[in-house]
Amino acid sequence: MNFEERVLRHEDQLNETDDDIVAYIRSHRQEIMKLSIQKIAADLFIAPNAVMRLSKKLEYSGFSELKFSVQNEGEPEGTGKTISGRILGQLPSNIVKTLDTIDVLTLKKTAAMMKKARCCIFAGVGDSTYFCEMLGKNLRCLDCSVQFYQQIHDMFYAVRHGCRDDMLIIISARGENDRLIEMAGEAKAMGMPVVSITHFYENRLAKACDVNLYFWGEDREVQGYNVTDRSGLMVLVRLLSEEFWQGYVEL
Repeated sequence: MNFEERVLRHEDQLNETDDDIVAYIRSHRQEIMKLSIQKIAADLFIAPNAVMRLSKKLEYSGFSELKFSVQNEGEPEGTGKTISGRILGQLPSNIVKTLDTIDVLTLKKTAAMMKKARCCIFAGVGDSTYFCEMLGKNLRCLDCSVQFYQQIHDMFYAVRHGCRDDMLIIISARGENDRLIEMAGEAKAMGMPVVSITHFYENRLAKACDVNLYFWGEDREVQGYNVTDRSGLMVLVRLLSEEFWQGYVEL
């Protein structure tokens, strides 16, 4: 079924907000792949989750599959320009939801900021330190000046001895760590640009930063042990790295 057939089939299940989203998609078909959940939510003054719920109601695996399907409608069979919805449906839900929530323009903006910065300072605690190191190494391979540390007092030292030409990137799944929020405040007070990378939900760290990137990684425990899936964060780190490498290397 194509998009219009799905809307017709589930018409009785759609509420007023769903109708507004459907109308928005119809009027933006030509630039469908450039749309993000955050862009639609901001333009329609609705909650981002409403776009996800509509995708599910229409029996897509997520908003990414909806976009790919709408873009490829009308293409002769076998000439689709992007990943098929069937492949997306086989991916883990955290990856699909991360692809749904990533704002491409924000991704490009962050990469441009990193290229411009004198030094990129990475901060994170717990499991996030591994991703700070990974992203830092991906920048360092092109001789970008990078700082990342295991201890939070070293992170504070780097920020306090930095300047407005540097930038701070904070990775925090929950976005509620008091010390990282304090660090963001200190960096902003110095005029240093600050970027947050957090799970896609309202959090204090995102509010304290200049630019926000989101992945999907809900908290999960097994017998009291933290087993939260970080595959969405891995995807975001890779996509940001690829965007940073653009113009430097042949990809």
